[in-house]
Amino acid sequence: MRKGKSGNQSHLIQRKLSEIFLKESKDPRFERVTISRVKIDKGVSFAQVYFSIYPPEDIDELTDSLNNAAGFFSNCLGHALKTKHTPRLVFIYDKGFDYSWELDKVLKQISDQK
Repeated sequence: MRKGKSGNQSHLIQRKLSEIFLKESKDPRFERVTISRVKIDKGVSFAQVYFSIYPPEDIDELTDSLNNAAGFFSNCLGHALKTKHTPRLVFIYDKGFDYSWELDKVLKQISDQK
């Protein structure tokens, strides 16, 4: 099964944003952020950027900080992609990784009891 045009663009935006987080961002909290997926609209004018962080802490504050810096990330993304239009970014915490974090804590507790 082939990915559609928007699937390829989503993957490219995800990869480029991950690079920007590591190389361009001055906020050390952003270095621990992992972009889990990107959903873009058909016109590529809007992108929902789902992220996770390990360990999950201060999620609301981090989400606010990412959304406050969305213009910076969009600007960097525009330079990296060299496209005419860059999507407006909205960062959303991906709760799917919380299960892994909780499982890890339980396994550590079991291991510590031995």
